[in-house]
Amino acid sequence: MNPARPSRSAAPASVPLRPRLGRMAALAAGATLGIGTLGALPLAAGPAGADATGTVALVADTVAPTVTLGTTSVKPGGSVPFEATGFPAGATLSVKFDDASLLKQFPIGDDGGVSGMVTIPADAAPGGAHWLRFLAPQTSVRSENLTVTGSTPTPTPTPTPTPAPTTPPTTAPPAADPAVRLKDSTVAAGGKVTFTLSGFTKGQSVTVKLDDADIIGQWPSAVKADGTLTATVTVPKSASAGAHWLRFLAPAPSTSLRADIAVTSSGTGGGGSGSGGTTGTGGSTGGGTDTGTSGGSGSTGGSSGSNGGSGSTATTSATITAGSQVAAGGKVSFRVTGFPAGQQLTVKLDDSKIIGQWPNGIGADGSLTGTVTIPADATKGAHWLRFLAPNPSTSLRADFTVTSGASAAQAAASASSGGTGGSTGTAAVPAATGAPASASNSRGAKAAISASEVQPGGRIPFEVTAFPAGQTVTIKLDDEEILGQWKADASGAYKGEVTIPAGTPAGAHWLRFLAPNPSTTLKVDFTVTAPGVTPAGTGPAAAAAPVTAPNTVTAASASSPVSYATIAWSAAAAAVGGAAGAAATTLVVVRRRPGGHAAQS
Repeated sequence: MNPARPSRSAAPASVPLRPRLGRMAALAAGATLGIGTLGALPLAAGPAGADATGTVALVADTVAPTVTLGTTSVKPGGSVPFEATGFPAGATLSVKFDDASLLKQFPIGDDGGVSGMVTIPADAAPGGAHWLRFLAPQTSVRSENLTVTGSTPTPTPTPTPTPAPTTPPTTAPPAADPAVRLKDSTVAAGGKVTFTLSGFTKGQSVTVKLDDADIIGQWPSAVKADGTLTATVTVPKSASAGAHWLRFLAPAPSTSLRADIAVTSSGTGGGGSGSGGTTGTGGSTGGGTDTGTSGGSGSTGGSSGSNGGSGSTATTSATITAGSQVAAGGKVSFRVTGFPAGQQLTVKLDDSKIIGQWPNGIGADGSLTGTVTIPADATKGAHWLRFLAPNPSTSLRADFTVTSGASAAQAAASASSGGTGGSTGTAAVPAATGAPASASNSRGAKAAISASEVQPGGRIPFEVTAFPAGQTVTIKLDDEEILGQWKADASGAYKGEVTIPAGTPAGAHWLRFLAPNPSTTLKVDFTVTAPGVTPAGTGPAAAAAPVTAPNTVTAASASSPVSYATIAWSAAAAAVGGAAGAAATTLVVVRRRPGGHAAQS
């Protein structure tokens, strides 16, 4: 042995051996980390003498999502207010009861916060073992325990004290029962009704419904210290002439009052959509308008629409806040105001394809902020978004421009040639392959796909069975983009196929199958493969990565060195209908370069 060359086995004890960085994997609950974050993570060498282990700390750079309930005790059919923070900005928050029934969905603000109120099912069993689940893309939070109380017990009568001979008895006045008083119970469709509540509890939130159906007003934590609230609601213009009623609801304690009203005449609408938004003017009866910012002449250069409404004090508007110049496959952010509170917002591209929907997503103030994805096959040039909501019918248009993509002439040529190739066409995408996949629920509803591996732009055949009969089945990609909507037949079945957007990145994805009445949601996983690449199966080694603690990656010995570093990640998000407590998963793989140096990414 050459004495000038130290032996590896004779390394001083004070100098730790260089750890052999091998394959490392971690499961990071509740968060999905991007490549940029992983590249900045420090590598901890581990204790002296360690040969094949080490740790990488995953540092969270976002605020952890939290949920606060306004009450933890509620009657069946009562309401629970909540406040959530730290959720994905601009996404949709879904609230479920006991990880079973979907109660309501809310738009999440730009700051990741959202507040609202959900109604507990009327058939909820009394007891303290209940909870609410708050779900958003890659985020799942379980609330504290929620107690569902039984019927209000009859109070035990208090014995009347015997009055003193010389002093008359003094008793406190009884608490007033909750009551509602209308200023006027007769109103025309589209008119306003002023009401005064009394006998309520300080700080209660109040919701007003028309005919126990549509929410037409909400006042969070609005009841004053004296138990009163005076406010005004607008009867929808679509209300038919005749007898109706208003329902006043408040939680903690659960309160429900009804007040009858008479609608004297049917509404005539607010001007309509102005011939699909191309002329920029509304109908002759409502006086409303539907224009872009560049005028009402149908110009495509504007980025917002507005509607003064008929007798409305709030301006109805739709504004593109980001993405007025966007590439095909990119995202456009928007904000609407003055829309019908509590109603569903639908967004269409060029008055044809639905590219976004938010059920019950419009806030109590009539606003919603969101993002839609422009289809990857959108042609280059001028386009518009159509924003639609019911009760009362609302329609606004906002213009934007697609800066890259096929021209209209190229798209027409491609369509005429069948899109199979040639000078203007594109190569046909191979048919989906891989094993079938499916999901089902306790009611027997099932969603199945016949192949689980597909290239971007390819089609996946699907079939649903035992879904709600006659209801609309919506299919979404990764709980974000709507791929299509179809009506189930009388048996709750439908068979068809969906097209995976051409801009979808390779990796793990899922299809969400949704239908209302009763609420049904199923998730089916699939894989997008790179164009022209046959997907490789996932080996058992990839699934067997040891987990030592949250936010920690434990290294395993490398089986063989390679000439490059690979860092791959995948996310299995908790989404609407996911299993209770589901969390995001991050897989990190690191291999050494020859020479003993860890690769940097």
